[in-house]
This record gives sequence, C-alpha cells and structure tokens, in this order.
Amino acid sequence: MSEDNNIIKLKIIIVGEPAVGKTSLVMRFISDRFSKDYRSTIGTNIFMKNIELENGITKLTLWDIAGQEKWLNMRHKYYRGAQGAIIVGDLTRENTFNQIEEFWYKDLKKYLKNIPIFLIGNKNDLESQISEDYIKSLEKRIKAEASIITSAKTGDNVNEVFIKLSKKIIEYNKNKN
Repeated sequence: MSEDNNIIKLKIIIVGEPAVGKTSLVMRFISDRFSKDYRSTIGTNIFMKNIELENGITKLTLWDIAGQEKWLNMRHKYYRGAQGAIIVGDLTRENTFNQIEEFWYKDLKKYLKNIPIFLIGNKNDLESQISEDYIKSLEKRIKAEASIITSAKTGDNVNEVFIKLSKKIIEYNKNKN
C-alpha cells in the first residue's frame, strides 16, 4: 500500500480457472458492462479504477491473470506486490472449485504470504452445482477472509467484492504498522 497526497494505491490480483468470469467481473466493476463474448486472457490484463472510501480516494490496480496452464511459469511474476487476491470459481462447474483448493490457493500462498484473499462464486444467474455450505467450508479450509456469490452478468455483489477487499487490505496494512 502506498500513499501519495492521501491517495491510497492498492494492487489486487484476480485468479482462477479459465472461463470462470474473472475478466467479466473486472469489466462489470470498472465500466458496469458485460459481454457474452469469451476471449481468454493472454498473460494478464491490468485495469485501474479510483474508488471513494471513508478515508478518501483509493486507486485500485486490478491484475486479471490468465488461468490457462501455459502461463504457469510466468504467473507468479504478476503476483509480485499484490496486497490482496480474489480467487474465482464458476458456480456451474464444480471442478473450478476443486482447483481453487488444489492449485490456486497453494500457488498464491507460495508467492504471497500475509494478504487477504476473497473466495468468489461467480455466475449465480445460472443454475449452480455448488452449495453455499460447500463454499463456506472451502472458505474456511483456504483461510479466505470472505466468500461472496456474484454474477458478472447481472452485477450482483460485484462492487461489494472490490470495495470490501479494498477495506480489508487497508485494515491489514494498518495492523502491520
């Protein structure tokens, strides 16, 4: 977390399996738009947005990181300097949640020690294969700060994810000092 003239700057990374809706979540948050077109992310997409919190302006830099296995050897370079992470699973595909526990959480912890992590179940506008109990259980197992059910398509809970995580990062950093 860095501060210039009372502007807090935060780097948040968004990870998860391909096609879980990482880019769609970010686009919904940044521009309040949703596209049905799926284009896989190449490496990483970086987005910026200023939000107003109780303590003033917070400048978010959001790193939407590719989920494809071919980016495995590069991915950790994009993690550097992250102060918070969002791990996204697709509520219509159970295996995306298995991968959160088996790969994504472990990968984050390997490179980033003490940062808040939010677990997101995306696509709640479709028929879910994942129960809320399972998500709460996974949240505890991976020691996530919170789990939130979203829909990038409808915008359901999307802003809340980024605002709550930003507040949590600021709180973490205050407690470190």
